Amino acid sequence: MGLTTSNADDQVTSRLRALIAAGLPEGTRPVHTALLLLSVTTGQEEVRLYSRIPDGDSCHETTVFLSEAPHGAFALDLLAALHAHRLHNWRPLRDGYMPGVINLRSGRATGQVGWAIDLRHLIEED
Repeated sequence: MGLTTSNADDQVTSRLRALIAAGLPEGTRPVHTALLLLSVTTGQEEVRLYSRIPDGDSCHETTVFLSEAPHGAFALDLLAALHAHRLHNWRPLRDGYMPGVINLRSGRATGQVGWAIDLRHLIEED
């Protein structure tokens, strides 16, 4: 018996939930957003996890995890899980593709493309 789309989606979500729970220090705020970046010139990947700042503004987030190459085991597993989500569990109304990324400090292009993945479903009740 093969996996249905629903079973595959559940597995991707369960894997992300377990990875984040095991890989981040206890007491870390819930993760709301993942940013998966790819350098178009070097092929290097970067992953960032963000948590909302409890000030009432849903746009205010802080980085709770950042990994650039060379990646450790947790970051490599996280990259694989996020790519699985991007390929098999994409939600166009919640997730977003960024054809170019701008450095907010310098205002210059970073040479990266990226995917912003809404992870609120990991902390919402099933």
